Amino acid sequence: MAEHILIVDDDSVSGRVLAQVLGLSGYEALVAEDGFDALLKIVEHQPDLLISDLRMPRMSGFELLSVVRRRFPEIPVISISGDYDPLVLPPCVICDAFFQKGGYELPDLLARVSELLRGTHRAALQKGSAVPVWLPRGHDDYYIVTCTNCLRSFPTRGSTEEEHALQQTPCMHCETALTYYIEGRKI
Repeated sequence: MAEHILIVDDDSVSGRVLAQVLGLSGYEALVAEDGFDALLKIVEHQPDLLISDLRMPRMSGFELLSVVRRRFPEIPVISISGDYDPLVLPPCVICDAFFQKGGYELPDLLARVSELLRGTHRAALQKGSAVPVWLPRGHDDYYIVTCTNCLRSFPTRGSTEEEHALQQTPCMHCETALTYYIEGRKI
């Protein structure tokens, strides 16, 4: 039976092309358009590996990774983004591998997929571990946080004075203590 890989990318062409490449390599690949769509697909059929873009509408890849790492830490995760250099990733990208869009070779990605599916080079996390939520820096001090426990969103006021500083807030719905990081640059 082929390993099941879930690709999450709001660029439907990129998602379909990667799914075709993985399919030709013997994997069963499914595409989700954003983090919410991915969570629905994970609940329906848990994938053996997740490949996710980071910048997406509705629920970003950063939020998705926080939820997946908390609820499904056994799923290996590869992040792909054109917004970041692998050497200067935001400190809260919680993935087993990172590839820069347009800056990697398919054989390298396929080799990493194979390694992760064999269980090598995995980040060790326990189910329920508190993992930080990454938030893009906005134009004011208000941010929308999605709780990694109850999956409901709520506003919070954060400080951007200290770049790279982890901040904390309780979920306004379920009281789960959330740690979050605000990106250091204006978007």
